Amino acid sequence: MATRDEAHRLLASGREADVYLRPDGLLVKRDRAGRDPEPEAELMRYLRGRGVPVPRVADVSETGLVMEYVPGPRMSQELDARPWRAGALGRELAELHRRLDDVPPPGFLGGGRDGGLVHLDLHPGNVVLGPEGAVVVDWASAACGDRRVDVAMSWLAIAVAPLRPLKRLARARFLRGFLSGADAGVRRAMPTAAAIRLARHQRDEAEVDAVRRLVADCADWSD
Repeated sequence: MATRDEAHRLLASGREADVYLRPDGLLVKRDRAGRDPEPEAELMRYLRGRGVPVPRVADVSETGLVMEYVPGPRMSQELDARPWRAGALGRELAELHRRLDDVPPPGFLGGGRDGGLVHLDLHPGNVVLGPEGAVVVDWASAACGDRRVDVAMSWLAIAVAPLRPLKRLARARFLRGFLSGADAGVRRAMPTAAAIRLARHQRDEAEVDAVRRLVADCADWSD
């Protein structure tokens, strides 16, 4: 008799959760620390009701968050496979941020009463390019906060990711597209974004140095 994990196919493994494809075609996200999946499910239902592209929640159980499977590559995979699309993909990620600008944060969301809805992990690895357009996944870190910090965190995640030399040009084009409509407030938010990123997990020395360089560069641009 197959065990639960043998019956499901592992699709992705992040720092805190694993995502499986069930035999019935639905996804199940399991938090390895055993955190309650209901808050993330509640937020995803709220977002779908306001037109934000997120997977449909099917169920919440002791085993995790069960949701719609959206077929398609992650934006990060598309960037890797088709680097000539880098600028367009960057603009697409910026458009997803603009859509969040228009969504009031729900009352049940943590992070304080002031500000907007922030994903806090909206990078190309958390965007699925589905048949009907881009879909944002992994809302476990979402809160109420400064939308400029959310944009700065996306910038930071992209900028400090280790890449082979041939991929650096694509990253530069992606960031130009992503930041084409950003204002100086995003640069001023970079120290806060950096503090959040460095506090979340243990980071290696190379990443810490890259984060500090970007913070310093943003300070120079803002002067």
